[in-house]
Formats: sequence, structure tokens, C-alpha cells
Amino acid sequence: MVGRVNALIGYVKTDPHDHFKYLAYLDDLIGIAKAAGYNPTGTVIQVLPKETVNYVFGCGKVDEIADIIREKMIDVFIVYNVLSSSQQLNLERRLGVRVIDRYDLTLEVFERNADDVLSKMQIELARLVKTFPYEKLKASIKYLGSRPGYSASGEYAYHSVVGSIRRRIKKLQRELEWRRLIRLKQLEERRRLNIPIISLAGYYGAGKTSIFNILTRLNKPVLGIPFTTLSSKYSSIKLVRDKCLIVDTIGFVAGLDPRVIDAFKLTLDDIRFSDGLILVVDVSDSLQLMGFRAKACISILKDLGVDEDKIIIAANKIDKNIQDLDLKVRYLENLIDTPVIIPCSAHTKEGINELAETALKLVKLYSKR
Repeated sequence: MVGRVNALIGYVKTDPHDHFKYLAYLDDLIGIAKAAGYNPTGTVIQVLPKETVNYVFGCGKVDEIADIIREKMIDVFIVYNVLSSSQQLNLERRLGVRVIDRYDLTLEVFERNADDVLSKMQIELARLVKTFPYEKLKASIKYLGSRPGYSASGEYAYHSVVGSIRRRIKKLQRELEWRRLIRLKQLEERRRLNIPIISLAGYYGAGKTSIFNILTRLNKPVLGIPFTTLSSKYSSIKLVRDKCLIVDTIGFVAGLDPRVIDAFKLTLDDIRFSDGLILVVDVSDSLQLMGFRAKACISILKDLGVDEDKIIIAANKIDKNIQDLDLKVRYLENLIDTPVIIPCSAHTKEGINELAETALKLVKLYSKR
């Protein structure tokens, strides 16, 4: 995408009692939109008992959105809610602009930041899985709608389009599964060599890569925008005379679509099969926002099957003179069954050595079980 284009953000809130979470979701969406190169110029929120079948929004609200798009010269309408193919197509026809949801937007940021073959393959698979029903619907309208009939040329063209996408999805799935098997063999080999693997995980912007750089003495980019780390970065280091591998992994975000998680399962295996995990939490956020993001991370880790006994929480950014740090630490202690919380700062390096040593001790203790 060249330059910035004006975007309008939309959200249908189905929980009338939610007075915070939807704002956090919107804040994330706006941040991701900016990272994708868009210029968010406003938001439209509608409260409904449930999303409408045709547009997600109500018909009257769609008309209102169309007026805003014309008045503000909007180029794209970004919807937080995940759209079905028919909802997306219906909105595009009514609004006369491109319409995307948070799944599409996330993949656009991924595509901008991808710098290796593996990431690009996983992104392409996630993109095809999402767009397949949409492209199938468009092909149906274009070919079957204009030239109906068994064995008509329209039907042939329809099956050609659909078949091409389906074959590409299967090819990517086979290739990624093959690469996954190779990666799992490599992980097993490292285990046989008694080289523990410690992964860094956390919400985007929490400071994972900054801590990774301190531990490894590397200089990986820290840009403060979503999803700058897509492919896992490994580095061998020595901790208390013991050799181990530190892994910087993809950042999390609340509401990450399960299809994205499934497409990136090869990268997420680095978290799933690590011997220890440092969950980096930004304690400079408000207590409510910190809790919201920490819970989202814990939920994703549980979905990945990560044992809570392997998790250490790095309470990062304590250099920002946090008045309620003790309260936040106590909150974090209640998130998992066996809490180990290390307050630290990637900026001043305070607590980083203790974090690394504690992680290594935990890995050794866990490996003896």
C-alpha cells in the first residue's frame, strides 16, 4: 500500500453491559490500522442484540455510514467484527468502498512485516482460508449468475476459479506440515542435547523483543507497532554457565482469529514445545487494560496447551514510576496456578538478570518432573 488512505472504523457491540472491553478492542484495531498504513478518521459504533445477517450493522446505520464515507472521502471501511463473505460483499455494494474486517487487517500488517519465506507462506495460507468463501461467492455471482446451466461455460469458469484456490490451499498446507515435522525433529534433537528452550511471549508492544535483545546482546528491531516479530528468532546464550536457547515469538492481540492461530501453528510450536516461557506484561498500562491484555495472553497460551507451571511473568516497564505496582503484581499472581512474577525493566535492565536466572531454574525444575 503506497501512502496512507482514509479509513472509517466500525464496531457492532452486542453486549450492552460492556463499558471497557470494546474500547480496548477498538484501540487495538486503530493501532493495527495505523501499522497497516491507514489513516483512521473516525469510528462508528452500534449496539445491537446481535449482528444482522446481511450487513452486521442495521440498515439505517449502513445508510449513516454511507453518508460519512461520502462526506469524509473515506477509502476503506474497517469493521472489528469478523465478516461473512455475504456481509462483506453486501457492505461493499452499499458503501461503494473496500470493506475489510479485523482478520483482513491483521494479515495486511503481517504482509508488510514478513521478511522470510516461512512467514509469507503462513500468511498466504491464512489469507486464502479467509478469502476462499468470499472469492467463491463472487465467482458464483459472476459466472453462475450470468450463465446458469449444467456444463455451461459459466459453470466451467466458476469451478476453475474455485479449484485453483482450493489446490493452492492444499499445497500450502502440505508444505507447511512438512516444515513443521522438520521443526519438531529439530526441537527433539535439542532436547536430547539437554539444551533448554525458553520462549518470550506477550501482547504486542509489551517489550518482548527488548528483553530478547538484552539477553542475547542482539539488536532486533523494536518499533513499538503491532506484529513486527512474525517468525521466531532463536539465539543461543549462557545463563549461570548453562547453555540455553532464547526465542522471541509473534506478539499476541485480543480476539486473534482461530484461523490465524491455525495457519501460524508452525511458528506457535516454538511456544507450545518450549521448556520454559516468559510472559512479558506491560505493567505501565492501567490496571484494567493490563488485566485485559494479560488475560488474553493467558487464554491463547492455554489454547496452545502450554502448562502453567512453565510460565514466568515478566512485569515489564517498572521504570515508569508505577504507583500501583504492588497491586498489579498481586493481580498477576492470581492469573495462573503457580505464579512467579519478576518485576523488571527492559529500559534500565533492572531485574533482567533475575528474570533469566529464575527462568533457567524453573526449566530445570520442570524437566525433572
